[in-house]
Amino acid sequence: MTTLLTHIWIKPGKEEKWEGILKTMVSATHKHEEGVVRYEYWKGQEPNFWYCLLSFRDKEAFYHHQMSEHHETQDFGDVIADIKLEYIDPVEGGGSGLARTEDPPLPDDATGDQRTAQERYPISIADWWKGRA
Repeated sequence: MTTLLTHIWIKPGKEEKWEGILKTMVSATHKHEEGVVRYEYWKGQEPNFWYCLLSFRDKEAFYHHQMSEHHETQDFGDVIADIKLEYIDPVEGGGSGLARTEDPPLPDDATGDQRTAQERYPISIADWWKGRA
């Protein structure tokens, strides 16, 4: 499984356009992607700040999402001031019901899109998670 919490800062005055984009993304992701487990947006306390909780059955499903037409055709550059992808791992018994975040190697027959996605969005497993449930 691949799970991440995205921290998103939106440019002032672009909040309405951003919320239109995220609604389109949520709808298209749930409609067209079999590998999505969670895809949720949340407003933060800080002005112009949002979170996105994403969870996919595996790395390949996450990379498919990142390279999908509905993701690649959005005008993110016009609205996003900054973004940080933070890979997260569930705590066993912590209530999420999600599996551990993993980063297996891409298969030998990986597509060009999968290889591009791996370069753009490398999965980072924190050393201190290893060996912990």
